[in-house]
Amino acid sequence: MDNIHLFINAERGAAVVKRLAEAGHGISGVHVPPSRLDSPAITDACRAAGIQANGVEDVNAPSFVDELRQSGARLSIVGGFSTIFRQPLIDLPEFGTINLHAGRLPFYRGGSPLNWQIINGEHEAGVSVVRMDGDIDSGDVLAEGRIPIDDSDTIGDVHTKAHDLFPDLVLEVIANFEQGNFGGRAQLADESCYWHQRNDDDGRISWTDLSARQVFDLVRAITRPYPGASTVFEGQKLRIFAVSESDRVVKGVPGRIVWILGEGPYVVCRDRAVLLTDYGLEDGSRPKLKTGMRLG
Repeated sequence: MDNIHLFINAERGAAVVKRLAEAGHGISGVHVPPSRLDSPAITDACRAAGIQANGVEDVNAPSFVDELRQSGARLSIVGGFSTIFRQPLIDLPEFGTINLHAGRLPFYRGGSPLNWQIINGEHEAGVSVVRMDGDIDSGDVLAEGRIPIDDSDTIGDVHTKAHDLFPDLVLEVIANFEQGNFGGRAQLADESCYWHQRNDDDGRISWTDLSARQVFDLVRAITRPYPGASTVFEGQKLRIFAVSESDRVVKGVPGRIVWILGEGPYVVCRDRAVLLTDYGLEDGSRPKLKTGMRLG
């Protein structure tokens, strides 16, 4: 297929740009927020495709929509672009606009779907290519896949797995379009669930409310490259980037720090303790967490 336009802002879309170019599809435009023009991933992908990224302040602006119309765009692909597309922009290409959504639909519509799937203890994450229809992640699912979430995986690992899978799904959709197959799986509205976009405050750990397993999942779901989970230590924000579920069962008052035979620091959760393995204050220093101290 020729005259494909991509709207991207990070590695997910960059991986699709590379694969489309390798497969011989014609890319007429790679559109990014101006702040992402210097992204190494986007720069490398565009170089491989022989095209230069185009910084766009407002993709819904009539002037940009007219420019896209005059280009004869056949398909638009949205990969992580943060702007909500309005109907004139969605409907403009010959084959419409498809979105790369890193969530199992209709159960994980909305924001931060990979983070939420880890937080919720899912053992696999769904990723979907969906036809955009003007609502939020509600269009027909044109291709979908599953990626395992192992206990050793962090959000960075799961993102990498998703980046590796999305190009295959996009190629599958394009092949179907070229064969005249435009159908997809309709989503059942009564099964839909919307999740809000997460922010830093959502990463605060409530030691009283969360089990050790829930703390483990929360921490790995928002660890680097995100800011990390957080708690309060002596009036300062303590970032927690990794914890482990120890075979040693430690119980007590939630939030209390415990050392046992030189091993620690453990922090007691609702049911039992987790072992902190990577943590630090906002300035990067690691405080001494002693038995009897409290977090949160």
